[in-house]
Amino acid sequence: MSKKQLILETAAQLFATKGIDATSVQQITEACGISKGAFYLSFKSKDELIIAIIDYFVKDVAARIDQAVTESQNNEEKLYNYYYQIFSILQEHATLASVFFKEHTQFVNEDFIQKMAHYDTLMNKLIENLLLELYPQAEAHVYDLAVIVRGFISGYSEHLFHKINGHPYDLQTLAKSLVEKTTIIATHAKMPFITKEMVAIQSADETLITAENIIHEASILSSYLDDEVLQDSVNIIKEQLQSSKPRPAIIQGMLNNLRVEPVCNWFCFLVKEYMQKEG
Repeated sequence: MSKKQLILETAAQLFATKGIDATSVQQITEACGISKGAFYLSFKSKDELIIAIIDYFVKDVAARIDQAVTESQNNEEKLYNYYYQIFSILQEHATLASVFFKEHTQFVNEDFIQKMAHYDTLMNKLIENLLLELYPQAEAHVYDLAVIVRGFISGYSEHLFHKINGHPYDLQTLAKSLVEKTTIIATHAKMPFITKEMVAIQSADETLITAENIIHEASILSSYLDDEVLQDSVNIIKEQLQSSKPRPAIIQGMLNNLRVEPVCNWFCFLVKEYMQKEG
């Protein structure tokens, strides 16, 4: 694990147990066993670290959900795995998420808000594509259905946060219940409200799934990697994306190297989506 990754994960644990404002940079460095100077080589400030943690969390959510759906054996499993993975991640990080919502807002700026909007657009696209695949007969309802799915997630997430100190959710039953509800609506609803024309014109592809952005993400990822094989794999993918004729077989081979390391999940997801888009 790189020093930057160590700081990020240790700080996340301290924030979840002590709170953000109550956790100092000195406490983080002591828990990591590093000097303050080493901390500031990785992060310019505590606020920059906080943004990095949120950014990492959001990217990890998107990548893990996509991986769970992609690896499903059949269509029946896909929506179940989508719901299950979301609530599994939320339950895993519920305490930390609650702390962020309650305590810290001063680090939020326009760039951060725009970045979160891009991720939100990407998550919308993921669920829309999944619903189109599962319910092709309900194509006219997909955008409306996507809003309903997000409503399910939002409502049950709020309930999960309130109950987190009690008994954990039975996530398998919750996921099955939401699949049933979604299927009933997709099959029997007659009057959609949200239409394609009402959805934002700019797509996630235009903001995140580009060679330029992936190369930028590669530079960020490299700062979290110590392993030379992983570093070389990232650099080779960068070189391929910068070439006039990228070779898919080489890129796929490098992705296989990177998938063993969870911190690489988001980068692998972006590259996979880009290669699919480029055909």
